[in-house]
Amino acid sequence: MSFDTLAPQYRNMESILAGNILQRCRTAFLAEAATSRRALLLGEGPGRFLVELLRANPRVEVTCVERSPRMIEEARREVKRNGLGDERVTFELKDALTWQPPFGVFDLVVTNFFLDCFRHDELGKLISTVAASASDDARWLLVDFRLPNCGWRKWRAKAVLALMYAFFRVTTGLSASRLTPPTGFLEAAGFRLVDQRLANFGLVHSDLWQRGKG
Repeated sequence: MSFDTLAPQYRNMESILAGNILQRCRTAFLAEAATSRRALLLGEGPGRFLVELLRANPRVEVTCVERSPRMIEEARREVKRNGLGDERVTFELKDALTWQPPFGVFDLVVTNFFLDCFRHDELGKLISTVAASASDDARWLLVDFRLPNCGWRKWRAKAVLALMYAFFRVTTGLSASRLTPPTGFLEAAGFRLVDQRLANFGLVHSDLWQRGKG
């Protein structure tokens, strides 16, 4: 799976297809990151959330794990374009499924439109590994697509998701062919859902998960 071919146009594609909806979803719980010291961003892409995190928290040290070198280039450009330095950011050119993170160091984990890229078996392994790198009181900000329970919203979401998976499987070699909810894996790793916001007629959810009593 590689987003190299889409990297230069990814932001334009998003703007054309969804306007600013997805960025609003990414930053829905940004205030929760204001006191974080070490953040792990997985599949950050062209850096739109990274910029907002660096602005909101002048002390945070960020590790970005990204498989696409061109996406890393785009993220670096985005940081500089917004007048920010990247000295607080470490980019890891790694496959998240094989990356070996340090144990228990990140008090913030962010997965924006990332977990939906993996099959059920891959997702369980990934969340278990990432959870082991999180501190006992870590927050996990998660934004992804979802399938509403019923009605026209459900059928609309099914059509959108089918088209989306077909497109990304062809253009990026995406392994997943359908959406796997991460809820059970996160709960098994000791996280609980604190808050959730829905957007785009229930197609997108922004979650705030917390480990420990919080």
